[in-house]
Amino acid sequence: MADQIVYNHAAVSGLSGDIAAQASQLMEIHDDVLHITQQLAEFFQGHGATTFFDAQQQMLRGLQDMIQTVSLHGHTVNTVHENAITTDHNTSLFFA
Repeated sequence: MADQIVYNHAAVSGLSGDIAAQASQLMEIHDDVLHITQQLAEFFQGHGATTFFDAQQQMLRGLQDMIQTVSLHGHTVNTVHENAITTDHNTSLFFA
């Protein structure tokens, strides 16, 4: 039928998993940068150091926001996929 919607459930599930993996990788990067930044504190002092660490904290906050956005996107893809499966199932019961 030309008017039928066909879902590739495996591809959508794979996408959801890939997005979660990317969020996890970003979190590892965030944690590594935070750890390295904290280690640098003993080597820097003065106005330049304060500016550097302020910039690092701003960058880390931005990265954390991006991680949350990517995670939310993965959750949304997964939820929409589950709802599509439920809708397909319920629709088929309606016509049975």
